[in-house]
Amino acid sequence: MVIAVPLYDVKEFWKFNIRIGLVKEAEKLRRTRNLIKLTVDFGDEQRTIISGIADQYAPEDLAGKKFIFVLNLTPKKFSGVESQGMLVVAEDSEGKVYLLPAPVDVPVGVKVW
Repeated sequence: MVIAVPLYDVKEFWKFNIRIGLVKEAEKLRRTRNLIKLTVDFGDEQRTIISGIADQYAPEDLAGKKFIFVLNLTPKKFSGVESQGMLVVAEDSEGKVYLLPAPVDVPVGVKVW
């Protein structure tokens, strides 16, 4: 089955600030079912990013690894903690989430095109 998706001009894609970040710390947010609080190093700054994947991944699955993040999203509070970006993951049709680790040799902070 083919799912119809809207098409966008490539100029829309360039608006996103997508970068490689290193997860320095990861912890499950108390009183939540599936939220993990990440402290992520982007080279020139650190940010707090909340991800809703704790039902499928433990904090130790993320700590010390590099992933792809979107940084220029409007900050949003989850359980009283402000998220300053979004972890990019893949999800299949059955709801299984897949982490997309960046190669070890890619420097922290590098832009993704």
